[in-house]
Amino acid sequence: MLFDPRPKESRSELFDREKELDLLELYVRDGSPLILCLGVRRVGKTSLLKVFLNENNYPYIYINARKLSEYQYNVAGLYKLFSESITHTKFSNRLAEYLRSLRGVKIEVLGTSIEMGFDWRKREPSITSILEKFDNYARDQNTYFLVVIDEAQELRFLRGHNRMDFRQIMAYSYDNLRNVKFILSGSEIGLLYEFLEFDNYASPLYGRVRDELVLNRFSKEESIRFLEVGFNEAGIRPPRVTIEEVVGALDGIPGWLAFYGYNVVQARRFDILDKVLEEAIQVAFGELEKIVRSGKLYGHILRAVAMGHRNWSAIKRVVEAWVGTYIYNKTLYYGLNRLVALGVLMKENERYDFTDPIYREASKKLAF
Repeated sequence: MLFDPRPKESRSELFDREKELDLLELYVRDGSPLILCLGVRRVGKTSLLKVFLNENNYPYIYINARKLSEYQYNVAGLYKLFSESITHTKFSNRLAEYLRSLRGVKIEVLGTSIEMGFDWRKREPSITSILEKFDNYARDQNTYFLVVIDEAQELRFLRGHNRMDFRQIMAYSYDNLRNVKFILSGSEIGLLYEFLEFDNYASPLYGRVRDELVLNRFSKEESIRFLEVGFNEAGIRPPRVTIEEVVGALDGIPGWLAFYGYNVVQARRFDILDKVLEEAIQVAFGELEKIVRSGKLYGHILRAVAMGHRNWSAIKRVVEAWVGTYIYNKTLYYGLNRLVALGVLMKENERYDFTDPIYREASKKLAF
């Protein structure tokens, strides 16, 4: 169903992303060992990746790096995510034959499936040795092995004392494993680039060539067609004026369009845009609150931009008035750049705006 709120897993559920799927196939087949899949939140990156993995026969593991937070971003969590991803992939039984010879690998046979674990306390096996086995398997099958990491900017928290710099692992794979490719997805694009540091000579990934696939939001025409096709699936025909009003409010973000469509199908009425917008704003408000907890300045900046103060001097003037004190230029620059890196704001021609209109409305509700 086009309006299913969960990530899509088949091409029939994915709307108008044929070009992106073809481009991803080209990058995997003929491109760099490192592929970046980029786009704002709710634009459909996870859906694109899952559809691609399901309709192609490349062996792969899929990791959502946000789950690292459940393990305080420690090495044990990374090993756990690796073992879970191997256990759950449809290639698990064949991969087990390659991995069982490694020290620290534990394999339990459960009927026709297996469950795999690693001895993370001794860091056995090493992540690079696991990747080497993936490379061996892919070489024997005359294909590529894909290590797909969603929300890959979260890997940056693995760095630090007694932790792990995952960039070192990717650099080793890039240079030595001809049949392994990494696909990194991220909605906080600035933070992902900060982590990878392609332009920093001291970074393990300095100067590495990569392919980048950017998912754009739908155009007005694409958004209208998305809603019309989705409602047709559900046997509903809304007035054209209603669809155009929704498209104007949600600005081509597939996730929000599907959110509206799903709620209409459940309620069997179209006059619920205000209700759906309020629910969406509450979701976005919760996301922004997490950012503001790390510094109230972020909240003041967001509220200023939401109220129409778009250039640097106007933002500075109004934020200083609210806080009642002088703000150093470098402090404000840092706050603005961080919000851009987080994918909440964007900067164009020295003016700031929201990447998503729902964030704009949610920011108006921030209070201090």
